[in-house]
Amino acid sequence: MTSSAASTLSRSQRRVAAGGRHIGDIVGWNTERINVSREDARKLLAAEKFEHLIVDMDPATALSRAAGEVKRPANILVRPFSRPNVDTPASFGVYLQNKNDGEKGDNVVCGARCRVDSGGNRIVSLPPEGGAGLEAALAHAENIAAHANHLITHCETRDISNVLVAMVKALSGVPIRNRGGLYLLPPPSCGTWKRLKPALEELRVEPLTIEMHDAPDNLAVAKSAAQSALESDIAELLTDLEKAKTDGMRQDALSRRVQFCNELVAKAELYRGVLAGVSDKITTKVKELQDSFQRQLSGGGSSGPSFSIAVND
Repeated sequence: MTSSAASTLSRSQRRVAAGGRHIGDIVGWNTERINVSREDARKLLAAEKFEHLIVDMDPATALSRAAGEVKRPANILVRPFSRPNVDTPASFGVYLQNKNDGEKGDNVVCGARCRVDSGGNRIVSLPPEGGAGLEAALAHAENIAAHANHLITHCETRDISNVLVAMVKALSGVPIRNRGGLYLLPPPSCGTWKRLKPALEELRVEPLTIEMHDAPDNLAVAKSAAQSALESDIAELLTDLEKAKTDGMRQDALSRRVQFCNELVAKAELYRGVLAGVSDKITTKVKELQDSFQRQLSGGGSSGPSFSIAVND
């Protein structure tokens, strides 16, 4: 953090302590190289009920990811078999590429396999079916299998970063930047983020927090972030509603969207302090959308929401 940013943070926090209205926290994080067992990560997040975000990784997914992540020698190619045997959900071939002069085509030979075993629990490396293995290809297949089996039992930096984003969303956070990285949390969620700090640090995550007070610039930033996030969700729901009306949609999918509308109404209420008069307009739009999804769910009516009230100021 730069000295200027630290100074701004210090002034903001002093204003809050002096009685300025707390309108939320800007949060983010830095991470070191992370390698933690999924079991340990769940235990660390259990106190705040976030252990469910550490999901098990399917072996086929682990194999596909490892095939792309393990650095390969220049003359090794890795690709999934177009028609793997029926005893596995995923299988990749490891090929040795022997380059020919000109453009008549390189000689590519399968030298190893890497596949989910027939029990469906682990990834194994094997010679090609019915043939002899090639040393370089077998060595690379072993590296892929080792990394894939590690991914099944461990979280790495990419996994924990995804968990952090899911965590912020669960806390009704909204992105400050289009590309993410910094999020605004509403006041009721800020205490949870602070309580998570020891667990996150144990995971080798450095949580960042900037308390926001009700200065005009802060209010403008918070309003823009909350309104943009809610409008984006409304736009997605509108697209889904059109799809439901024209192509149909399963009952469980419609039910999820009805529930999501409830969540959006609750989020708009959480940000009422910064949304000013826009909060009621957003709530009206969401409830109209919810009624339309409910009509689709009940099998009656096809008219969409009128949206006679504009969201913008």
